[in-house]
Amino acid sequence: MRIITIAAAVIVGAFSSITYVRYVSSRSPGRPLPLLSTRLANFPLWADVAFTTGWIVSSFVLVFTLPIWVGLATCCGATLLPFEVLRRRHNRQVRDRILTP
Repeated sequence: MRIITIAAAVIVGAFSSITYVRYVSSRSPGRPLPLLSTRLANFPLWADVAFTTGWIVSSFVLVFTLPIWVGLATCCGATLLPFEVLRRRHNRQVRDRILTP
């Protein structure tokens, strides 16, 4: 049961990150996504709350079911890695659109 809980928390965290970046990039296709401030002017608050809740639930489940350092590392790997990969991919696509005539 514990393995299923951990796997579900990892999946929820990764899915929240992937969905968040895809939604933000679809709302502002011509603007690069900043590293620290992902709160954009044309991004609705309900989406921010929904995706942040997924991250928070995932991180709490991982931190409280695993030892603290393993839980933090798993949480960062599950949520931050997909977020950063997709953010960089979006920014590269925006940069390439600007550079090509």
